[in-house]
Amino acid sequence: MREATVSQILDRLDYLPASLCGAEPSGLLGIFPNPTLITLAGERGPPLWLTTVLHGNETTSFYVLRALADKYRDRPLPRSLTIFVGNVRAAAVGVRHLPDQPDFNRIWGEGGSGYHRLVQEVVEEARAQCPFASIDIHNNSGNNPHYGCVNALRPADLHLAAMFASLGVYYRNPSTTQSIAFSQFCPAVTVECGQSGDLAGVERALDLVERTLNLDAFPEAVPPAGALRLYRTLGSVRIDPECDFAFGGSEAELNLRADLEALNFSELESGTCWATRRGSQIALKVIDEHDHDLTAQFFSYVGEDIRLTRPVTPAMITHDPDIIRQDCLCYLMEPL
Repeated sequence: MREATVSQILDRLDYLPASLCGAEPSGLLGIFPNPTLITLAGERGPPLWLTTVLHGNETTSFYVLRALADKYRDRPLPRSLTIFVGNVRAAAVGVRHLPDQPDFNRIWGEGGSGYHRLVQEVVEEARAQCPFASIDIHNNSGNNPHYGCVNALRPADLHLAAMFASLGVYYRNPSTTQSIAFSQFCPAVTVECGQSGDLAGVERALDLVERTLNLDAFPEAVPPAGALRLYRTLGSVRIDPECDFAFGGSEAELNLRADLEALNFSELESGTCWATRRGSQIALKVIDEHDHDLTAQFFSYVGEDIRLTRPVTPAMITHDPDIIRQDCLCYLMEPL
């Protein structure tokens, strides 16, 4: 019953609450008791769409929201702005999502739960508004540079990513994210702003929002060479749920190298060792966007070693065991 009663509530506001000014993420539930849609009139349309707090342990989007509330308290917005504030319950306790919840950035496709119905209401509202663009703000759990993710190789989407950072990722999996849903009807980007607490990430995300609010139109041509180094994802690396694992010097069944997180966005050569294993279990698997098992294309199991069979660039490697179990260890990419 709790899922049915809580998840279907979508509050609506036409202002940014004054209580946001000076607030912290732990106080978000006192400001927004439920997921909330905020529609703010600006000097022109169509609106920019901003998605915040899909993951409760990622704080950058909250601080961008707070900065906007402070700056535009007494002045008009240069462009109308619609803001979705997502998983406020998880944000109150600083976790990605609560045990009784799904991942709020994995429910933007088909599904019959109250959570799916909630975000479908949001999507229908957005589609009716014909947004100028969509920006979804996230943090990484591991050590990564700032980068933007796109789901369509259109000039406007690529310019959005390049306005945020010189690194970009094109992905189609997972297919149930907010940006994939919104890319069906407007330019969309997900910005990865480093780890929570990265002040430079907050500043960069806020700068992107401000520049987009003040933009008249996106260029019709793709960004010039050098403005955006773009990768495409090949698959996600997952650890067998029956396998215990650790990082460095452990007696666990799967012993991942201790410095694995430092390899994010590094171009690794064939033969690079990722881990050692005990026994014959296929502990690491690579799954593509169609749920095909591509493990043999990327990893070889030679004795105790697990090594790359081809050059590849990893991203979003994390040491957080909860994130690894809930989502994946990382993504594998190649230059596009």
